[in-house]
Amino acid sequence: MKEKGEKARNRKRIAALIGGGILFVVILPIICIYVSQLIDSWFGFPKLIPMPFNFVIAAIFFAVGFFWAIWSNVNLFRKGEGTPVPTSETQTRKLVLNGAYKYTRNPMMFGYLLILIGLGFLFNSLFLTLGITSIYTVGLVAFIKLWEEKNLEKRFGKSYIEYKKKVSFMIPMPPKRKK
Repeated sequence: MKEKGEKARNRKRIAALIGGGILFVVILPIICIYVSQLIDSWFGFPKLIPMPFNFVIAAIFFAVGFFWAIWSNVNLFRKGEGTPVPTSETQTRKLVLNGAYKYTRNPMMFGYLLILIGLGFLFNSLFLTLGITSIYTVGLVAFIKLWEEKNLEKRFGKSYIEYKKKVSFMIPMPPKRKK
């Protein structure tokens, strides 16, 4: 019976991962591109840089952003036995302290931020590069600080509090050493 429950949970985790991927990799970027192009044209914002240089810069941001986003999702799924979708049935069971999470507590957020900046360069959109990414960053930092960190402290206790002291919030850095 326990094995059947685990299989059902794994199916839900996979569905949450796919659903989250569709939302964050397809739907939200399309909305961001559309809105930013409207705002760029309404306000007459200039193009960021000439073609084809925007494609080269976008490719760099995409490569680094997708690397961090995929690496962190794989770590969370395999080692944390959860997904980034914070429901009771798909949330992580184990605190992940290695892989991408060794360098930043929020590697998915970091990766997605780079992907949005890459989209801004790809579409040569000033508002997407600066405006949308700023709105995204402020919104996610607020969500993480007001809800997620409190939830993780409650679930993982002292282990998470110690982890917070050693590992940067979003920008990947070498972990702080114990004094």
